[in-house]
Amino acid sequence: MTGAIWLVGVAVFAATLACLLLVRLMNARTKSLRFSPSRAVMLRVIVFTMIAVYLGGMLWTARELAAAGGAGGIAVQALFVLAAAILALRWFPSARLYGWVRVTLLKHLFAHRYDYRAEWLRFTETIGRPDRQQAELAVRAVQALADIAGSERGALFLPAAEHGGLEMAAQWQWAGLATVAEPLVEPLVAALEPGGYIVDLDDIRAGRSAPLAPEMAPAWLLAENEAWVLVPLLHFDRLAGIVLLARPAAPRRLDWEDLDLFRIAGRQLASYLAEQSAQQALAEAARFDEFHRRIAFVMHDIKNLASQLALLARNAERHAENPAFRADMMVTLRNSAEKLNALLARLGRYGRPGAAAPAAPLDLAALARKVASGFLPPHRVFVAGEESCPVLGHEEALEQALTHLVQNALDASSEGVPVVVQTVRERLSARLEIVDSGTGMTPQFLRHSLFSPFISSKPGGFGIGAFEARELIRAMGGQLEVESREGLGTRFILTLPLAGTQAVASAPEQKDVA
Repeated sequence: MTGAIWLVGVAVFAATLACLLLVRLMNARTKSLRFSPSRAVMLRVIVFTMIAVYLGGMLWTARELAAAGGAGGIAVQALFVLAAAILALRWFPSARLYGWVRVTLLKHLFAHRYDYRAEWLRFTETIGRPDRQQAELAVRAVQALADIAGSERGALFLPAAEHGGLEMAAQWQWAGLATVAEPLVEPLVAALEPGGYIVDLDDIRAGRSAPLAPEMAPAWLLAENEAWVLVPLLHFDRLAGIVLLARPAAPRRLDWEDLDLFRIAGRQLASYLAEQSAQQALAEAARFDEFHRRIAFVMHDIKNLASQLALLARNAERHAENPAFRADMMVTLRNSAEKLNALLARLGRYGRPGAAAPAAPLDLAALARKVASGFLPPHRVFVAGEESCPVLGHEEALEQALTHLVQNALDASSEGVPVVVQTVRERLSARLEIVDSGTGMTPQFLRHSLFSPFISSKPGGFGIGAFEARELIRAMGGQLEVESREGLGTRFILTLPLAGTQAVASAPEQKDVA
């Protein structure tokens, strides 16, 4: 009885499927019929029919085994049903099976692989309406492109400020990629930018013809088996980023339809990212304008205070009766006036390119020891490395930058935990590392907030210190880099040219004369 019911169900599904296929074939021949089921309905009906056929065949086979098996037929029937049920539970929920069925049916039953209206609606919905987790635009951009390709994960690479390549800025459901991903170097960027070529990494791995030479693809990218396609994001024929998509559940080779859709979707994503970047730049400019207005008032107050202290020092020099008191008072007042005038001079340099004095030789190791000696217990700062390390820089500005970075390291560390400052002398440059074992920083904070002005993780902080330290070091011809892991600590790496290397670097090349 049960077998008969399933056979009736199978017949109903088969009849429904036949009607839908007949309607589609007739629609292809005549324009008079208006009924056209969507791709989603067709796919679901076909999948449900396959499941019904499987279950019906399983029950029919079990009944036949029971009838033909005699006394042991019940046991054989039970074993068969158990094995068939396990196979069904293994394969029916499989994303790989569904992906294979979807790709096969779309390839043979429809003129186009994609339902462009449905794809574009989903694309704009993903970009325009963040989910409950309020994912940032970069993550939504990856998700929107991955949904089109049927991929379950992806990553976005954006231009890096320090070099001409691209570094990973966001990932969608691909957290493990951050441990192996390295920046995409400039030759790769230069190869993809002119034509906006979409690269199937499987073609490079298999040695097939590809728009990218094998030597231009990073080794880590080819070694990552999940990496499938590179989609360049072009904005006015300039590369705004690259999206790396993971291999879908049902792998396939890209055809012209995939390439066209990825290309137009990539251009749309590039425009969204460019618009966001422009808005951030305008917002930052507005904050700097407000900061400059505030600095103008601060400078005015400091100037008045410095003038008052200087006048007080001059009056005390003339009228103080006690010589010892007068001498001490004069030293204190002069030091205070000098500090205020130095602060005034530093504030006056904001926004004035070329105002800084030329770099001069100084001992980086000695300066590190001087900065470390200024922190008293319970703060502990250990200095290691070279005894002497002559570099080119501005001592006052460098001391200010080092003091801020060491103070940040102490603030991030537990009480009594030391901070290590190490100087290393290399062939043409010197490196100073400030290492702490504190709380560390997230990759998102490192990329978007650490060197952004007016964003601070400390209560009441201005958020200008790290930004100013990096700009001061850059003005000396140096670089400031940072490495951090949550729960492990942070390492700031400061690099400056060695004293005496400037003449070597700027010397003209000597040509052999025959």
